[in-house]
Amino acid sequence: MDQRDVTKRPLHGVKILEFATILAIPSCAVHLSDMGAEVIKVESLTGDPHRYGLGPILPNESKGFTVINRGKRSISIDLGAEETIKIIQRLVERSDVVLMSLKLSDLQKFGLGYEDINEWNPSIIYLEHAPYGPKGPYGQEGGYDVVAQGMSGLGSIMAGDIAGVPGTINPAVADVATGLASALAVVTALRHRDSTGEGQKVSTSLLQTSLILAMNRIHWFAATDPPAWERVSLALTEAQASGAGFAEQRTIFNQLTNPGGGQATNTYFRYYRASDKFFAVGALSHGLRAKFCQVLDVVDPRTEDFDMNRSQDYDKLVQFTRQCEDIVRSQTADFWIAELRQTGVPSGPFNFPHEIFDEEQIVANEFVLSLEHSKLGEYKTYGTAIKMEKTPVFPTVSSPGLGEHTTQILGELGYSADHIEQLIRDGLVIQAE
Repeated sequence: MDQRDVTKRPLHGVKILEFATILAIPSCAVHLSDMGAEVIKVESLTGDPHRYGLGPILPNESKGFTVINRGKRSISIDLGAEETIKIIQRLVERSDVVLMSLKLSDLQKFGLGYEDINEWNPSIIYLEHAPYGPKGPYGQEGGYDVVAQGMSGLGSIMAGDIAGVPGTINPAVADVATGLASALAVVTALRHRDSTGEGQKVSTSLLQTSLILAMNRIHWFAATDPPAWERVSLALTEAQASGAGFAEQRTIFNQLTNPGGGQATNTYFRYYRASDKFFAVGALSHGLRAKFCQVLDVVDPRTEDFDMNRSQDYDKLVQFTRQCEDIVRSQTADFWIAELRQTGVPSGPFNFPHEIFDEEQIVANEFVLSLEHSKLGEYKTYGTAIKMEKTPVFPTVSSPGLGEHTTQILGELGYSADHIEQLIRDGLVIQAE
């Protein structure tokens, strides 16, 4: 099989319309494009705001936009004009999937709700991204990762303390995970349509994704948790009233819900500082912990009668963790990674972004790849989310310029050259130079 044969990709022939900006749903479309779908990005006359965001390089081009919009074509139109609604209708009629992340309140304004789209194409799969869910006081609003993380509790778990305030979590993990979940939703809906012929509306949200990312850290058990939550609520209310910062408030929460938890007693699943660099250790089982202690030549103080709630036992564990930190600082990160891996303890380097392109494990598995941008030249970025043996997954082209394919797409819809020129002169569409 020719691994670069675009017709062998699993979603070859699937046509997708993307009405989306910034990160979550545009990243969904990247995954679908990598799998072979033809993606048309429908942009306003000013374009996706991400074009002017992270790392602006040229007019209408930024590093952030380029990375999140590979494999697409762009048509730039006035979404509110009567003439361009006809264009959208023609696009919908020939499409399999619509990815929609406009504010729910704007869908009625532009006539782009599921009911409207379904009239044009009853077999359409319509992904509606309501950032906080369609109901409730936030249901009609546009959404951002930082708000969803704060609302979900994920921020309280992951954020660092900056001068007493939770720091923003970067990258926007809820956006990224929502893109993956949305791609899964589309593929599942396509599977259903293949079996039944039925299209449908599917929904994803940043808020739900944030709750999922928090996983086992967010739970409530009737048998154990009501008294604990009451103690936490009272303690945090008092701390907030006294002006306590974020780190102090989180410490209070952790001490009441997970006695003995936290960095002070975290010995086996963490990042360590060696004599030169940081590195990672992940030893969660009893067997792996024993091997870790063997490598460092230390003895874990936890015996059968050890009780984390006893201050003297807790102090012993803190001292043990400090002892391990001191030992680790005596050698290089490469030394410890080699010693730990030789005994079977999961361990690896801690890389800053510029270092990952030379990381042997990443390069060997083609987890990063190179693409050529028409204006920016060669650049490197993340590889495909999945790899498939029979139906290979790979990107073909970089991101589009604003309205780069407007004329081409309108021609495919049956518009004459004269009609297209008139639309451009009337300012209803843009064709990039």
